Amino acid sequence: MVPPSAWQQWTLDLSNQLGLNLVILLASALPCINMSSEQFTDPSTDGVPAAESEEALDLRTSMLQTRDWNLDVDSDELEETPATATDFRQKFQTLVRRAVEHQTFKKGEVETVRRIIDHIEVVSLKRSAEGFNKVNFSIGVLNCFFICWILGAYPEHIWLVYLIESFYMIPRKFYNMWRAKPLNQALYYLDFCWFTNFITMATLTYIVISGIFGLELNAGFREVMFKCAMGVFCGVLACANIALPFVACLFHDVNTMTGLFIHLMPPVVMYTFVWHHDKIVEAWPSLFDFSYLEYGLTYFGGADSIASCSTAFYFTWWVIYVCFMLVGGGIDLPKKFNADGSPAQPKYDTVFHSTMRDGACIAIGKFIRGRSRAENLTLMETNMFDKIDFCVYMILHMIAALGAIYVSGFLCFKSIIFFRLMLGASIVIAVVRGANRYTYYTTKMYSRALRKEFAEQLAQSDGGAKEGYTRLT
Repeated sequence: MVPPSAWQQWTLDLSNQLGLNLVILLASALPCINMSSEQFTDPSTDGVPAAESEEALDLRTSMLQTRDWNLDVDSDELEETPATATDFRQKFQTLVRRAVEHQTFKKGEVETVRRIIDHIEVVSLKRSAEGFNKVNFSIGVLNCFFICWILGAYPEHIWLVYLIESFYMIPRKFYNMWRAKPLNQALYYLDFCWFTNFITMATLTYIVISGIFGLELNAGFREVMFKCAMGVFCGVLACANIALPFVACLFHDVNTMTGLFIHLMPPVVMYTFVWHHDKIVEAWPSLFDFSYLEYGLTYFGGADSIASCSTAFYFTWWVIYVCFMLVGGGIDLPKKFNADGSPAQPKYDTVFHSTMRDGACIAIGKFIRGRSRAENLTLMETNMFDKIDFCVYMILHMIAALGAIYVSGFLCFKSIIFFRLMLGASIVIAVVRGANRYTYYTTKMYSRALRKEFAEQLAQSDGGAKEGYTRLT
């Protein structure tokens, strides 16, 4: 028999310790299974039905968060699990068998332990199947170091790094979004940030092809595209890095890293265009011409200003997206029920519905629409948002985008110090968000999944009284 390597032995010890800790946690939590749902009723509700209590609303909110963090997975999602996950499954099953051999568990409790351990195992295997391994993590870290090195040593080439990597990362993420469950996420690419990156990729590709084949590129086209990019990159995308919670640095996860890439790299490229354009022209004389920067550009004032061009670019997307959602039926695609109340079979998700589920519905419903928390949660669970919700969302989106163009974009154009502060703040916030997610993976994910599964077991044993379980927040 070949002795295990140090890495294999470390993995074996870790899985042993993790499995034993889970069994201990399960054993300590088992007594709650025998308690009735009335014992978990919040005494502060005083006659309010359990389904409307704060306890129940907290649980429903937590379930939505759990789904967004990809914890509620089914066993049929393991069909494409890597072969290395098989050993992990067998190890957990062995630990369960050892635990249930003891006479301290009753028959019903043994079955509950089996089901919950299986669920925890699925969560762990899903992380592995999604790429949580040392190879992907190492590549993600090295790529970040590589981009930083290029930016510091050779800023004139950072645009090429963006173009090359975008042709891998964006299609790779699209493949994952197309296969996403329970709803296909391909329509996320209609969002403004993706739209901006597609136009940028097409423009840079056109510039490269023109330079290779000696084609004449209209100087007016170059200037207009630069003006559009200046306001949008340094305004909308730069502020999105700070404002959007999903823009995080998760080295192993190509989906999250691509989200960070499309929001952070365009401002970085624009930083080199504005403050290192002389080096870019010297390195790529047949591709770039920044003569309009030498003559001076105006950020405000006139139809040809940077602010005007950026605003026109934004409203081009805004009109297209509104038409798709309201006229093209995009707002109805993720809904779980038809207009007549019959169950629907949704297949596609949209960024609007995802954003509403992530908390925008609570804010809009509370401060603008006057809905109760329970009503907002029901909408978040069923995706039954109406056209008024969408119009409010798009108006707020427009206000935020134009505000970013007129404030952040202008300051980045005028001050290299402010530009650097924006990029630095974006990087720090992305790293902190990634650290929070890794902390969650290593300290809270399994306990959260355990409590969610116990809530489901209570619902089955107590006739569907899931709302009686303790809050998961």
